[in-house]
Amino acid sequence: MASFTCEEAISLVFHDSESEFDSEGENSSDESLGNSGDESFDEIEQPTRNIAIDNLHVVESNTNDNDFTSFSWEFYSYLDPFESDWLPDYIERPGILVDTTEFEPVDYFYQYFPEEAFNLIAAETNRYADQFFDTPVDFSPSSRFHTWTDTSVDEIKAFVALQIAMGLCNKPAISDYWNTYWLTTTNFGDVMSRNRFELLQTFLHFNDVANQVSKGQDGYKPLFKIQPLLDICNPLYEKVYQPKKCLSIDESMIKFKGRIFFRQYLPNKPTKWGIKAFVLCESESGYCLKSKIYTGKDCFERDSDSLLSDHVVLSLLEGYENKGHFVFMDNFYSSPILYAKLESKKIGACGTVRGNRRGMPKELLQQNIKLKKGDDPVFMRSGNMVACAWHDTKRLTMLSTIDTNLTVDKEIRSKDHASGHRTVEKPVAVARYNHSMAGVDRFDQMLGTYQYPHKSVKWYHTLYHRAKETALVNAYIVYRKADKQNILDPQRFRQHVINGLLEHWHSNRKRKGRPSIAPLPLRMTGQHFPDKFENKKYKPDCEVCSDRKRGNRRQTSFCCKQCNVPLCISPCFERYHTLKQYKM
Repeated sequence: MASFTCEEAISLVFHDSESEFDSEGENSSDESLGNSGDESFDEIEQPTRNIAIDNLHVVESNTNDNDFTSFSWEFYSYLDPFESDWLPDYIERPGILVDTTEFEPVDYFYQYFPEEAFNLIAAETNRYADQFFDTPVDFSPSSRFHTWTDTSVDEIKAFVALQIAMGLCNKPAISDYWNTYWLTTTNFGDVMSRNRFELLQTFLHFNDVANQVSKGQDGYKPLFKIQPLLDICNPLYEKVYQPKKCLSIDESMIKFKGRIFFRQYLPNKPTKWGIKAFVLCESESGYCLKSKIYTGKDCFERDSDSLLSDHVVLSLLEGYENKGHFVFMDNFYSSPILYAKLESKKIGACGTVRGNRRGMPKELLQQNIKLKKGDDPVFMRSGNMVACAWHDTKRLTMLSTIDTNLTVDKEIRSKDHASGHRTVEKPVAVARYNHSMAGVDRFDQMLGTYQYPHKSVKWYHTLYHRAKETALVNAYIVYRKADKQNILDPQRFRQHVINGLLEHWHSNRKRKGRPSIAPLPLRMTGQHFPDKFENKKYKPDCEVCSDRKRGNRRQTSFCCKQCNVPLCISPCFERYHTLKQYKM
């Protein structure tokens, strides 16, 4: 049998692939791949080998799906050497597609949630408020509705900034952020009054409801109330960043328990009830490239006899044809027919698969091949497509157009062995899948860290928060790739985004006592005290005296404790808090 050194095996596995990943692969949400969760694909230590099947025979599996009509499966023999080299070399240049030389954190956020989005929100919120007040309603004398005035783009930015801040400082109720109890730690009232915030939340809209078509009538659109915002934000994900070779597709649940007909229940997901989105992500970073909300079986245009999952994958991969991408998916999507379609588009695919999918060889079904823990994997091949049955902690079936019958010996932890370890013969397809499938899981993990914590009965508000959080996550991923020095953690990055959104905002809130001569920005109000950054090596540019454009860069380890802005002690700290034009 053919054998390979460790270096040769790794070079075969990563041929034309992207650079090393930082974290371990994770199992599919609906099919666990043995003990692979304990190990990383970078740990290949043993020689690889091919598995021989002595009795070679051919199995015909006929289908009828346009040009992809039949699959001729044969058991994989080491006497029939085969290399998966049909894909073109990946020649795209992955990376950022915009100039980020002078970008601040808020500028990265604006790439995904642009000025156009804020203009839309301000205009439609004012429109909805006008429509609301056109209907005669007898408000109580103390109602906050009497205080309504039209909002502006700067105020909407401040409103969004406060919502982002709520994710950093979780409290049980929205009103608690304005509480005067001694445990209160926030200064939300310096930005906006509670009544004004709740008024904006009440009238927050993204489309003209006067043009909405009722359900059941021609022209009805389930996402009408949020569609204009999605049309602005979604196309920007692909315009800012070019992904690496490996992509992953999976479902992502948006938590929502209100009343909406397209609410879903997925028992195997961490978020079981909510709105389902099909997401395409870069495998390594979790960067979201495309996201499509599932509103029912008619949300994708498709033939009556074809699977919805096929159209989900083909729709998400539009624009990535003929580039040599690898895409990873779980058994909800995988099928020989879909993989054949992707092969015709020069897209390689790998994933778990259900054994009863149309076109799969029946010889690999569990009742036909009895495998137990420790048995050799069984491979079958049809053209460039390889199917594999394997049993480690449980039985699974893999399908791939980018792998062969190459296997690796992996030493993993085991409490049932005296040495504490056991050797597992793992198909390379499984190792590659575990390493590259978790892109959407990484994206979901980053979404859930500091997301807006308060429930809403309005489903379109939930999708608005999803668009905002996606913009923040993608912005942070690109920020990390662009700025290799002085990288902020996600929490501080969001704090800088909040400061950027509030830069041109001052509250018009009427206060008791003698009015000031002119309204002041937040940095010139309240008590401010200098502080040092916790990380002694972290020295960002001073906000006042540093200017990279003029080649005058000055760094400091001090900051304003309240504003969270880096400032030299003298004279920059005083200038920043006393002068409107504080730049030197």
